[in-house]
Amino acid sequence: MPLVSGGEADDKRPYGLERPNVRIRNTRKLLISAAALMSVLLLLSSFVTVLLIPESAYREGGPANGRAIAYLAHEIIGNRFGSLYDLSTVLVLWLAGASAMTGLLNLIPRYLPRFGMAPPWVAYRRPLVLLLLGIDVAVTLVFNADVNRQGGAYATGVLVLMFSAAVAVALALWREMSRKQPLSYAKALYFGLITIVFAYTLVANVIERPDGVIIASCFIFLLLVLSGVSRYQRATEMRVSEFEFIDGESVRLWTCICSYKVNLIPHHANEPHYRAELKSKVLEHFKLHGPMAFLYVRLTDNRSEFYSCLRVRVVPKGEDYVIEATGAAAIANTIAFLTDVLNPISVILGLTQRNMMKQSLAFVLWGEGETGMVVYSVLVKFWQANPKPDHPLLFLMSG
Repeated sequence: MPLVSGGEADDKRPYGLERPNVRIRNTRKLLISAAALMSVLLLLSSFVTVLLIPESAYREGGPANGRAIAYLAHEIIGNRFGSLYDLSTVLVLWLAGASAMTGLLNLIPRYLPRFGMAPPWVAYRRPLVLLLLGIDVAVTLVFNADVNRQGGAYATGVLVLMFSAAVAVALALWREMSRKQPLSYAKALYFGLITIVFAYTLVANVIERPDGVIIASCFIFLLLVLSGVSRYQRATEMRVSEFEFIDGESVRLWTCICSYKVNLIPHHANEPHYRAELKSKVLEHFKLHGPMAFLYVRLTDNRSEFYSCLRVRVVPKGEDYVIEATGAAAIANTIAFLTDVLNPISVILGLTQRNMMKQSLAFVLWGEGETGMVVYSVLVKFWQANPKPDHPLLFLMSG
């Protein structure tokens, strides 16, 4: 779609700032033309092959099994044209495979870090091509993937994509309908019916030819296991790629409190009365020198990201400070990262009194658990790998 011409009107628009309306309109024409052409060709080819090919040739092992159009090309037009048609079919399939391989080479390095897997060799094309080729060969041998089985797996994949796209469009139109837009109700109903049709077709195809679901399930299970193992091994990483400040005042205040200027106190409720209670409790148990900086971390909406870019805001509150960090992939790892960058006098980490099994389940289900201990583990491991002349004092305080 980026290659579709939008004319002078779209070329003059600032890239990424305004909608390229002409390019969108031309892209719709392209998609409608392609869909109409494919629909006509598929219906006509099915109609012609049913009329001209005898039933015996369709049976398993017959000359038309899995190659109906090629059979007609050889029988009606001649072997020369049939051989040319066979060659063109092989080239088209080769082009489709190469296109799929190109897409995977661009998508895999981008999405593996989200699952906690970012091996350095993924950035190189040749090892990734060899890996994908090995997976293709293994799947072909294990499932004895003949033409019919490959067709079933391909149909399952395409139907899943089309079904998910139909669901996304139906949901988007449903939201527009809730805003009382006049045409959205009819569109939502129409795409809802299309979604039901795709759902029925997908279920029927899976029941008749389950090979695609079996192959996909194996890949999903393998991906989840490997990503779980990888995240377990990398749980003590900082998980922050970079951070930026929201405004210039935050930059100035951050510079003022860096390097042994404040006592850092992470907290889970960004409310004034909670900070006041927490401050009195800390002063009751610890004799601190210097102001306090209360750190509040807000998670990003997309929890699948393994790394994140933080946006930091520093606000003065009397003699103390409030640091707000948004867009974090993990709370504990983000606290550890900001602690190392800020280098405060001390860090007061609160401990909960929950059952250890409940904390483990909370971490597995929602990515939450004993934040204080995780921060301590991440910092200790990081400082062992990167020694520094001075580091903050770590205090663990039970509630």
